[in-house]
Amino acid sequence: MKNFDTIIGDVKVNAKAAASAVSQQAAKIYDASKHRISAETIKRSIGKKLIELGKLTYKATTQDEDLAEEIAKVVEEITELKQNLAIVNAHIASIKNQKICPECETKVSKESKFCNICGYKFEDEVAEPAEEAETAAEEAAEETLEEVKEDVAEAKAEADDIVIAANDAVEEIAEDAEASVADADAAGDAAE
Repeated sequence: MKNFDTIIGDVKVNAKAAASAVSQQAAKIYDASKHRISAETIKRSIGKKLIELGKLTYKATTQDEDLAEEIAKVVEEITELKQNLAIVNAHIASIKNQKICPECETKVSKESKFCNICGYKFEDEVAEPAEEAETAAEEAAEETLEEVKEDVAEAKAEADDIVIAANDAVEEIAEDAEASVADADAAGDAAE
């Protein structure tokens, strides 16, 4: 009977270890997914800022306006977004046991001595502590979330304005229709 109890005990220990490993892997996958969403949101923000930059540059060129301050502000915002994206991407790579080539931004195994794409030689780099990378990635994700919330609030306000304008237009049309019906009734009464 002792052998059976020992076997059951070993099975329990192994099951707990397996469950812990699965739980840790699931947490890594969730964390990576959360940061991928953040990265995509940052990429969309960069795209919007690049469009804004293009419009300002076009306006400055075609209308001979001095928009240097506005252009510099947008360039600064794009640079900050790209830095945040790099932090988030580095965190994702860290979760996947990868590193990012500083030359071509390809993700390669942490053990790689050279980049598979451009041939960049990795020096024996001192890795940034995981806690700092995670904190920076979380801060970037929070900033992005705040920007998304602001965009949503602006879109909601614009939608509310459109709804109000549409309601006003409907009321005006209804009043005009009532007046037309009343005029038609009066004209019909007068004709009788």
